Amino acid sequence: MDIIYLAGGCFWGTQHYMSLIEGVVDTEVGYANGKVADPTYKQVYTDLTGHVECVKVVYDRDMISLETLCRFYFRSIDPLLVNRQGEDVGTRYRTGIYWINEADKAPVDQVYEDAQAGYESPLAVERTPLECFYSAEEYHQKYLIKNPEGYCHLSPQLMKTVSVYSQIIRDLRACEDEEKKIVLPRFFKTGKGEYGEGDRFIGVIVPNVRKVAKAYKNCPLDVVEMLLESEWHECRLCALLILREKYKADPEAVVSFYLKHTRGINNWDLVDLSAPYILGTYLVDKADRQIIYDLAASPQMWERRIAVVSTLMLIRNNQFEDTVRLAEILLFSDHDLMQKAVGWMLREVGKRDETLLRNFLDIHCQEMPRTMLRYAIEKFPPEVRREYMVRDQI
Repeated sequence: MDIIYLAGGCFWGTQHYMSLIEGVVDTEVGYANGKVADPTYKQVYTDLTGHVECVKVVYDRDMISLETLCRFYFRSIDPLLVNRQGEDVGTRYRTGIYWINEADKAPVDQVYEDAQAGYESPLAVERTPLECFYSAEEYHQKYLIKNPEGYCHLSPQLMKTVSVYSQIIRDLRACEDEEKKIVLPRFFKTGKGEYGEGDRFIGVIVPNVRKVAKAYKNCPLDVVEMLLESEWHECRLCALLILREKYKADPEAVVSFYLKHTRGINNWDLVDLSAPYILGTYLVDKADRQIIYDLAASPQMWERRIAVVSTLMLIRNNQFEDTVRLAEILLFSDHDLMQKAVGWMLREVGKRDETLLRNFLDIHCQEMPRTMLRYAIEKFPPEVRREYMVRDQI
């Protein structure tokens, strides 16, 4: 088990909130980083001890990363407030993340920097090693369990949101397959230097992820956002499948959300199971399609794949121009996942308009990467495929 110490205002609410997160094993409230040994609540309340109300969070790193835990923490605070959260004011209510393992500094800093990117003003959240921690009096421990109607500076909606998120995680874990847990990381290339480096898998097959997503299709977008920020591949997939359902009711909101959260759409299956059905469907009756050209110009490979794969839905509606234009823009892609995606979309065009595909190939086949070319001509007769592959070598 690992430990991190979090100060987020009144420790009653922060403890209850953190305890709801799947992967958190235990919590304890206390007083941290002050100058008085073993203080009482009355002493800390004076703001003369230097202590901060703090929660010791014990978590299982095999279930939740420190990064994810810290992202949850930032959801529970206003990081710009100095010595205040909600209606609670005083130095004891300052915010902070305190570690006992120096290796934890890097992930804390990363999440902090990500959070800072969302604000123009500097964050008021302390980041420092833990100097001391003294357990609070027993009546403070798990206060909101003992007093369900007790004061809490955190909203009931936030508590409900994290509870739904955690239940989805539990439902996914109930479908865990030990063999898939071993196979999937290899299949999706999660090794060092590979395209899926660092991705983690619970071991759940897609049909079971679909079942969970269908059961939670009406959950709030806040829950979907939590899932998309997860280190677990199946959680992000579940989020995207939920978004596909939500798209039917509110296309504009879902597309806007989708484009703001492409960071979590970071493997080929996540792109392929979402881009055509959300962004692609949205663009079918839109004259302005600059969105996909902006994505195609992105330095992020997954955003470029979103751009081209989203045109699958355009192709199915006999709209080929954007696919061909994107294929020309992405013609010299050096990653095989992009070469395959472009070739795949060209092949789909060819199924409906072979002349258009042949015209494209007659111009570009000698400069196309061979992987892209192979995918594009896959449905041609063998003798035609041979002809194009030979021309490619001329």
